[in-house]
Amino acid sequence: MIKGGRKIFSLKRIIGVITLITLLFFSDFIAGDKAILCVCKGNMTMPVFSENVRSQETDNCSFCLFPPIRYSPFQIDVNNGNYVSPFAQQNIPSVCFRHWLGTDKLGRDVAAGIVHGAGISLGIGLFATFLSLLLGVPLGISLGYYQDNTIRWNVIQYFVFIVSVFFVLFYISFLISSTSLVILTFACLIFMLILYLLIRSIGKWNMTKYNVPFDLFGFRILEWRKSIPALFLLLALLSLFSKPSVYNVIIIIALLSWADIARLIRAETLTIKNHLFVQSAITMGFSHVYIIVHHIFPMLKGSLIVIAMYIMAGAVLMEATLSFLGLGLPVEEVSWGKLLAESRNARAWWMAVFPGGCLIMLLLFLHSKTKKISGLY
Repeated sequence: MIKGGRKIFSLKRIIGVITLITLLFFSDFIAGDKAILCVCKGNMTMPVFSENVRSQETDNCSFCLFPPIRYSPFQIDVNNGNYVSPFAQQNIPSVCFRHWLGTDKLGRDVAAGIVHGAGISLGIGLFATFLSLLLGVPLGISLGYYQDNTIRWNVIQYFVFIVSVFFVLFYISFLISSTSLVILTFACLIFMLILYLLIRSIGKWNMTKYNVPFDLFGFRILEWRKSIPALFLLLALLSLFSKPSVYNVIIIIALLSWADIARLIRAETLTIKNHLFVQSAITMGFSHVYIIVHHIFPMLKGSLIVIAMYIMAGAVLMEATLSFLGLGLPVEEVSWGKLLAESRNARAWWMAVFPGGCLIMLLLFLHSKTKKISGLY
């Protein structure tokens, strides 16, 4: 519940969310070499949504509305190459084409790179956070609720589960480098559903059943994951992929973050399960799924929001680190980390100040919103 009836939505938060959504989905409206809206011979067009129309092809139009930054992130300005400072004299036809934050070695606009890099960083952060929550939250709730004395299996159920787990891990190690992230995630969910139905049907057989030390084995897996240094695991995961891509970075960040989520959710679930209303529901004979969905999960919403914000901030920082080291993202993608990597040229101070400043402000923004949201619950 929300404490004190405080408002979740305020003008500042709405503006912040709109800004993030604009950077994520509409970066071409802020920085790009294509017009947003054109009126040509009485017809209204939007070249920004066309792949083939460029700004040079709209010169004969009576009216054109261009983005504030007239450059795309990979457009090379040969007249302003070799690190042109934002305060230096620039060889441009008009002030509309000025590089307000300078250029890099090839003459690419830094401001355009920052705008489009924000979309890449936010997109990776959101999807990596979602995938981390998808892995960590169900596992954490299951470990905290079922513990070691709730689930009882017979020998056949044990055998089917162990063989299925090894089968999945074996094939995932081969498919992870060549299969789409969406397809692989959907296939894993379908397999988990089939495995659940199979084990449940086998459980109806008249055989001796034994307690499943679910929490013991699950927590040992979490400890094993946390015992591996993140750098070693990062290098091992990078070796699984044949070529860099955005999806690879999302998978790597998710695999590095899910254990922390599972541990925190497990601890919260253990506390909530000991509450009187949950124990009363168990005594009254409600199903475990009903208790988890209607009693435990609603109590976890505040913690989940806080965890998700922190995981997203860590994902953005991890993506910038990988890009700075030249790992993860392909050449055709722009990011803040790649811009920061060019700041190793000590003469181009703006390559470090502006992308680094944007990264710090985004992290501080997520941190401040996390503190405010956590105070509402």
